[in-house]
Amino acid sequence: MKHQLLLKKATRIEGNATIHVEIDQDRVQSARIMVEDFRGFEKFCQGKAVAYIPHIISRICGLCCMAHQTASVRAIENALEITVPDSVNQLRQAAVYGEWIASHAISYFFLTQPDVLGTREGIFGLMQHHPQIAEVAFSIQKAGSRIVEILGGRSVHPIAMQVGGLSVLPSSDDLKEIRSVCDRVADQTRQILSGLNGRELPEQRIDFPKHNPINFLGYDEDSGPEGHFNVYAMDGAQVDRFRVSVIEDHVSEMRADWSFAKFPYLSRLGFPDGIFHVGPLARAFLDHSAINMPELRDFEIIDRARASRGIHIEHIDVMRLAEIFWAATRIKELLLDIDLSAVKTVPIHSEESGKGIGVVEAPRGVLIHSYTINRGRIERLKLLVATQFNNPLINLIIKDLAERHLEQGTLSESGQEAIGRCIRLFDPCLTCATH
Repeated sequence: MKHQLLLKKATRIEGNATIHVEIDQDRVQSARIMVEDFRGFEKFCQGKAVAYIPHIISRICGLCCMAHQTASVRAIENALEITVPDSVNQLRQAAVYGEWIASHAISYFFLTQPDVLGTREGIFGLMQHHPQIAEVAFSIQKAGSRIVEILGGRSVHPIAMQVGGLSVLPSSDDLKEIRSVCDRVADQTRQILSGLNGRELPEQRIDFPKHNPINFLGYDEDSGPEGHFNVYAMDGAQVDRFRVSVIEDHVSEMRADWSFAKFPYLSRLGFPDGIFHVGPLARAFLDHSAINMPELRDFEIIDRARASRGIHIEHIDVMRLAEIFWAATRIKELLLDIDLSAVKTVPIHSEESGKGIGVVEAPRGVLIHSYTINRGRIERLKLLVATQFNNPLINLIIKDLAERHLEQGTLSESGQEAIGRCIRLFDPCLTCATH
């Protein structure tokens, strides 16, 4: 007998999505996360003057607005052949890492930890039953937001990033405050990681599907001005590497009539073999990733995350914690020898034309802005967003979980809980994915 299960809304995520499972003759025919919102940024930005685009585009999301704004100014500067001082790039990147800290804190403490601790009320249950954890959670989240506020002019939808430079400059006292904040965040994160040593994974852990190879894609920030993407197999072997400028030759997209979120894949492998993952777990394969930091080598939980990064997704949360520590450390390095007197804005010519790409490793993974500019106005704007990249994999794992938790022709309660946890572990930003 064929029937459908509508598991209402996916909860504790950014945006709105419905989980839909179809069962026929005791077999799962389909299992989907259906994203029903539509934003339209790629369309209504056409014809707009480029100076306004970074501020418009940051309104896509309140969680990763700094990453979007930074990717936007990079795309425009790349298209118009504008070179900004190193000090400007350092401040921008530090602001992005501040957003990592705030976003990862929200995801780890507020969205996924309630599953581990059994507080179904989410953050409210965390505050009631685990007040000390909640206190640390708010402290780290506020710290990341404070860094973004100082460097971006405000913590949500920042105003400091502009084409050619910065409109709001921090003072030396501001940078001193940021260093102090980063020290505190690093100390708090090390204490949390120490407490995780020896903790076992949930009995019903969520593995990558064994019948489908998964690829991992990360942006190699140390690859020079051209920039490269690295692709890794599940065993950690690097299987491909290509320049940022040819990303659209290497990544294709499919559409489905039941979701506004697209389905990207690696073109040379096709679909579904070309499905890939971006984000904290994918970044764990990069040489300069958080798990390779000397300061974290003594943590047993980090060793386990390294060993299992291509096996199951449970350690995404551990990688978020490691990346909070990594981001706090990296911000201090970026600000170490910065010369505020060298932070200058390069003038732009309003009638210039060109094509450009801006890339940022956002909290949830690779974020790409690709622009075509005609006489100072946007002719074509294409966004490739982390949650969009992860969308095929999320759907693949949801179906695998549904098949593993099928009981007497329906989805068990434990299966419903596993699907919900799976989606939360990926920390999807659905308003970004349906741009």
